[in-house]
Amino acid sequence: MKSAAVEEQHNPKTNSIMRSQMVGLDLGNGFELPFRVGLGQRPAYPAGEYDIDPKSFALGNFGDLTLKRYVDLVPLGVKPHAPAPAKG
Repeated sequence: MKSAAVEEQHNPKTNSIMRSQMVGLDLGNGFELPFRVGLGQRPAYPAGEYDIDPKSFALGNFGDLTLKRYVDLVPLGVKPHAPAPAKG
């Protein structure tokens, strides 16, 4: 993510504001694919390098891999919290 700029769009029907941030998805071949991350009411991500948090993925109705509406990002080098092992 090169910028912490946030885009806000006003929805007059619901009188709500949709906040999002544009990022570049690294395809590994020297190119980036523009990708919008919905923020809702969350603060913007600072500029830096991120990975998509595994909890942001879901399975669709036919078993296809999808992203949830609000994607969480984790800074590179920071591991997402793993669930605690069950005691027993």
